[in-house]
Amino acid sequence: MNTATVLVILTLLADGQLSAAFVNTDDPATCAERAAAIGAVLRQGGADVQTLRCVPSDLRFTRFSHRDAATAPRHAYRLRLDASRLEVTPVADLARCRADAAGDDGRVCVTSTQSLQGADTH
Repeated sequence: MNTATVLVILTLLADGQLSAAFVNTDDPATCAERAAAIGAVLRQGGADVQTLRCVPSDLRFTRFSHRDAATAPRHAYRLRLDASRLEVTPVADLARCRADAAGDDGRVCVTSTQSLQGADTH
């Protein structure tokens, strides 16, 4: 079974919240190319990039829209990310997510303008 690869981009917003963006790619090489290009643009634009990582995953996300990013609704997720795994769980309450994630290595609470597609989040 071929697993797709997701580029995970975490940036720190001015209010201290982590913002997540996800780029669906078909393979690690394509993801690495996209990461290099996107990372350069973000850093040149002054974004506080915390994480820019390609991870094998079949999770799919709606496309990111630069045009609508400022006005789009934000979704809250509990995210666990390591070199070989991406877990994304939608959460209703960001404050509760932060309290639950405190002290748990590798798990963070993020917001994103992108929606997770499908029901399986692991």
